[in-house]
Amino acid sequence: MELEGKAAIVTGASRRIGAAIAVGLGARGAAVVINYLKGEDEAEKVAARVEAAGGRALIHAADVRDRSAVKGMVDEAVSAFGGVDILINNARTPHPVRPILEIDWEKDMLSQMQIHLGGAFHCCQEAIPHMKRRGGGAIVNMLSISFRRGNYRSHSYGPAKAALRSFTMSLAAELGEFGIRVNSASPATTAPERVDDARRERLLAQTPLGRIAEPEDVADAVVYLCSDAARYVTGVDLQVSGGRDMTF
Repeated sequence: MELEGKAAIVTGASRRIGAAIAVGLGARGAAVVINYLKGEDEAEKVAARVEAAGGRALIHAADVRDRSAVKGMVDEAVSAFGGVDILINNARTPHPVRPILEIDWEKDMLSQMQIHLGGAFHCCQEAIPHMKRRGGGAIVNMLSISFRRGNYRSHSYGPAKAALRSFTMSLAAELGEFGIRVNSASPATTAPERVDDARRERLLAQTPLGRIAEPEDVADAVVYLCSDAARYVTGVDLQVSGGRDMTF
């Protein structure tokens, strides 16, 4: 229960990786705000899993692109749990997989920037003052290995994640003196994402560990970044990819 007494906000936490992170934090004793945009029933199920694992939980519907909605979420976290110690920026929206000449700037490119970079920006600005008052904290911005390489599937998604990586490093440089660590995590394709048999075989061939990750594999890495075991780790991007796309 290494995170007992800590309060966390996980955006996009009603399913998959976000849900696994929320449960992982709860299993270490944290109180967790489970943010979602749609799917109240799924969020309630995640809350039940967090509490069954030993944590405290509340659900909160908020669009992270809306600054006032984010403020309301953070205010509720502070009211319910006394503050904010951990922030996981995981909210996302589906991105188009189309050739560049079929990509629309506002509908496709800006919408991805608004959810990934804008959402993290709003959440950080609202949560950081509370972390300072608590004497420190941990922020993890969820990225993807796709931003590190050219990929026709990621014309809008990759640049948004690359911008979020730059934002992560800038925050780490600024906030270290306040005891706030800021890192990012980059998963590869994670089950149960729908992939056809041919793509699955390609992914497995490219992955030294020989399997597609489960959400819990990613969640454990993120929980590590939030824990005291990573107390001297800030500004890093932790690739949780089974060895795919290793970089120097």
